[in-house]
Amino acid sequence: MTHSTSTPKAVGDLGWILDELLRTPHTLRAILLSADGLMSATSRDTERDMADRMAAAVSGMQALSREAAQFADSDGAWEMTMIQYRTGYLFVMAAGDGSYLALAADADADVENVSYAMEETVDRLGKQLGIAPRVATGTGS
Repeated sequence: MTHSTSTPKAVGDLGWILDELLRTPHTLRAILLSADGLMSATSRDTERDMADRMAAAVSGMQALSREAAQFADSDGAWEMTMIQYRTGYLFVMAAGDGSYLALAADADADVENVSYAMEETVDRLGKQLGIAPRVATGTGS
């Protein structure tokens, strides 16, 4: 399967970086999305319809996570959200100025290993996009 065919030119085809992230054991698929919920790039074998739906859902998740920051005595600087399902995980991480990285993994994934691999990928994405890889952000963006 090919990567998204409608990747914005400003982002380019970053699917290969997401594919390399999937070398991390027990990872399934990854997407890069904008803060407004538009899918920018996908890993291989990620169906376009699924990627679009996940981009919209993940955009909402990061907004809800920011709103919940006060409950965790946080200053609102959201960095990552993880949801554990019976059969796997969904990770969402800030990936730069107005971009987010979402990754699915199965239940055998090592959460620490996946998180570290995502941080390295965010650094690589930042270099490719020519933007700061990740900064703690408060409310908004």
